[in-house]
Amino acid sequence: MACKVKVNRHGNLAFRLYWKGREFWQGTDWKDTAKNRTKAEGKAVEITEQIKAGTFAYLKWFPNGNKADDFRPIPEPAAPAIERKTVRQYFEEWIKGKVPPLVRKSLTRKYQSHFNAHILPLHGDVGLDDYSVAELRELRIHILEAKQCGLKTAKNIISGSLAAFFRDAKSEGKILKNPFDELPRKWWPAVVTPDPDPFTEQERDEIISFFFKKYWHEWPQASAFVYLLFWSGARPSEITARRWRDFDPRTGRLSITSSLNDGEEGATKTPRSRRHIDLLGETPRYLQQIKPLRASANDHIFINRAGKPIDQKEFAWRHFWPALTALNIRHRDFYSTRDTFISVMLSHNENSKRIAEYCGTSLAMIEKSYGKWLGGSEGFGKSALSAQKPKPLPKPYRLSNQELVKKQPVGMVRGGGLEPPRHFWH
Repeated sequence: MACKVKVNRHGNLAFRLYWKGREFWQGTDWKDTAKNRTKAEGKAVEITEQIKAGTFAYLKWFPNGNKADDFRPIPEPAAPAIERKTVRQYFEEWIKGKVPPLVRKSLTRKYQSHFNAHILPLHGDVGLDDYSVAELRELRIHILEAKQCGLKTAKNIISGSLAAFFRDAKSEGKILKNPFDELPRKWWPAVVTPDPDPFTEQERDEIISFFFKKYWHEWPQASAFVYLLFWSGARPSEITARRWRDFDPRTGRLSITSSLNDGEEGATKTPRSRRHIDLLGETPRYLQQIKPLRASANDHIFINRAGKPIDQKEFAWRHFWPALTALNIRHRDFYSTRDTFISVMLSHNENSKRIAEYCGTSLAMIEKSYGKWLGGSEGFGKSALSAQKPKPLPKPYRLSNQELVKKQPVGMVRGGGLEPPRHFWH
């Protein structure tokens, strides 16, 4: 590895380099004179020393040399130009893609409500690629203080709707960075989850009896609905979605494969929530009694007086909570029917893993949330059923011919009116 001075074919001095296993020729415009050769030989000695020391840089010596392009750094490709849009402009494009069956109608309505009421009035004119953690902090304060919303609502708006908005903007190449990627850990304060608040077994039985006495003959679906919620531990949204194809009268088994929220049917809360359960107690009998003679497989089991699927929120407001008031029972959320089932099963020594499978949840959730009711296991459901007092068996009821005509839309069964088949009572 060295550098020597030569004379090229034009009669000018040139450098001949051996470096990194390659031979380089680099000409000059210096004539072959004694003075020029002395100058060239000095540079050749210096280049040789640098080659041997590993410090030689071709571009430093020959910035315009014939091999200069081989050593220039390759420029990085320019970042693609991004069309600058405001939050409002991109939202108008983005929301057009949030339509069924891609997303639920209820989710689209939620996006529209969150943006129109909170995000766009404050940040609609902010550049999409200018949005940062500072705007996220400002929006959080605005929702909590100016709008007087709760922490859960703020999280739903920001970490739900707005996060989905920027996630899609990043994936579509509308922005180079997602502001949510720069949020510090634990940006939201911890939310205290309320403990399960079940009814007592006595309260449960009083509520069931109330519904059978008040509704069985005029709206039997309501009575069976409440009974099933208390004795299946299912989520109300899971029961309101059930259709007659989901119920097997021979085995007493119910398939839970979907849920109904805001009148829209969709997947269950989690994959674990898809399950098939053997109904307990009198539930199969009640379902057989309320089944219309000509029910189709796709008809919903639990319908309101207008023949539509029961809406759980409306049912709680119009019927369940008034029942608690009439019975002088402390107010609970409608979801407490599920809490009641789980706590009762645990207190009667049912196996916690089996309860988790039956209710479509995890064993960890059962042990974490319902640990104080934990017990053993033996005969799933039997101990709890035997303690049910009184058993809400509706009395046989025979309709007159005139009443028979009126009750036809509610649902007829073989054997006459809403009276259970004769063998149920003997």
